Amino acid sequence: MTEQSQPLTQAQDHDRRIGRLEGIVEQLNYRLDSIERGQRWIIGIQITTLIAIGSLLFSILNKLPG
Repeated sequence: MTEQSQPLTQAQDHDRRIGRLEGIVEQLNYRLDSIERGQRWIIGIQITTLIAIGSLLFSILNKLPG
């Protein structure tokens, strides 16, 4: 009788483990999406800063006598 209950326990254990792995994968997907959004923001800020510095430099160079 214990032999029949053991495979059921193993199946339940596998289901529990698979459910845990699925939860971990969902969390990883959420975290990776978050990182990707953060990188886009950082790149956008860097490009905006570069444009602002370039515009300021161009403006200063235009006002120099010469």
